[in-house]
Amino acid sequence: MTSLRRQSLTTKLGILFALVAIVTFAGVGTYLYKSLSVKLEWRDDQELIGKISVMRHLAAEKDSIADIQRDPHSFRDAAASHDNLILLLKNQTGAVVLHMNEEQGGVPTIPLIPLNSEVNENSIKMIDTTAGLTARAIGAQGRTRNGDIVELIVARTTSDRMRLLKSYYIEVWLASICGTLIAALSGFILARRSLLPIRSMANKAKSITAHRLDTHLDTSSVPQELSELVLAFNEMMDRLNGSFQRLNQFSADLAHDFRTPLNNLMLQTQVALSKARSVEDYQALLDSNIEEYERLSHMVDNMLFLARAENTHIVLKKKSLSCDEELSKIAEYFEGIADEAGLSIEIHATGNIYADPILLRRAMHNLVANAIKHASANSVIQIMTVTENNQTILKVKNQGNAIAADHIEHLFDRFYRVDSARSNAATSTGLGLAIVRSIMNLHNGSVKVSCSHDGITSFDLCFPKEGD
Repeated sequence: MTSLRRQSLTTKLGILFALVAIVTFAGVGTYLYKSLSVKLEWRDDQELIGKISVMRHLAAEKDSIADIQRDPHSFRDAAASHDNLILLLKNQTGAVVLHMNEEQGGVPTIPLIPLNSEVNENSIKMIDTTAGLTARAIGAQGRTRNGDIVELIVARTTSDRMRLLKSYYIEVWLASICGTLIAALSGFILARRSLLPIRSMANKAKSITAHRLDTHLDTSSVPQELSELVLAFNEMMDRLNGSFQRLNQFSADLAHDFRTPLNNLMLQTQVALSKARSVEDYQALLDSNIEEYERLSHMVDNMLFLARAENTHIVLKKKSLSCDEELSKIAEYFEGIADEAGLSIEIHATGNIYADPILLRRAMHNLVANAIKHASANSVIQIMTVTENNQTILKVKNQGNAIAADHIEHLFDRFYRVDSARSNAATSTGLGLAIVRSIMNLHNGSVKVSCSHDGITSFDLCFPKEGD
């Protein structure tokens, strides 16, 4: 079985086709053989019934048993057309009056059909003659004109029928073997031709490299049964190509974002070491370096969080939270920062939300910090809740410069920044919104962003209801 599993699909189909063919041919041949055997047996039985009825009639036309002995020709003529037919006539004392085809052997005693009983198939018996031949026999009583009782036995050996059946049996198996070979060869050829599209797909798939992930298989050249497989393969290649492109972009962005603080550290340190400095200068250098180290540490922490979130290594501890209470805490935390920027924060929250409190606060902190960073002076940042479509939606709105439509779909990509007017590379890692999206994915929710023409930007966190 293991070796069969390792064979090619063409070989498997050929072998299975051969097995089906031999079972089919053997089944049909066996059925025909049995059918022929039953029909031949039925014909023999009908012939025996006819012969015993004729013998009864011939006996009834004779005057006596002595008349039969003197002139047995009518009986002999009735049985002469069958070489394997045994005819035995006895008188009431059991003495043999006539025995045709004695070379076939004697017939043992069998029950006789009484004079007034009809002959039927149930009276036929299977016997063995004294010559060792198998025969089917029937016996009946007959009467002459003067009332003499005659015992009539007609038997037919099965030698001719068995020879016919044996010949037919051999022909059936020869036909089955030849039919199986032809069917197996035809099945192998047809399977090989039918699987050509798969070989073509395999050859094309072999040509795909990391630089050709945009290659697609042609769905028009494959059978309908393989079209879903080809479509799934093409979709997989699209996902791989997209992931590969994002990975390349992520590597480039990561190198760029790490290079800036590292260059700052190297440059500041080289300048400080170029000549003797005062203690105050070295302290200022160390303070500046600590800021860069903190930024690098923050970036590494964010990247580790994203890696764990994407591999579902973060265990959520969801609970029902008061929206007003949670959002008020967040507004209170950012109140001093907002005042320094000339902004105010408004809360419009009702109901509860089912979420992990730590991750919810982290996502909201990122959005509110982002809103403060990009809001226009003397504007209001609104934090509110909305319930719709069996979801609880947290909204963070701010008034600022409008975001171009071609940037909106990339806002949640790692290290993505719109322009220098909306980002500060010195303080932003470019991972905040990516973290927000990962947190929402962990909650089986979603995050959306919209921007109106008048510059009102809204980030929406959509949480499913408890139990969904």
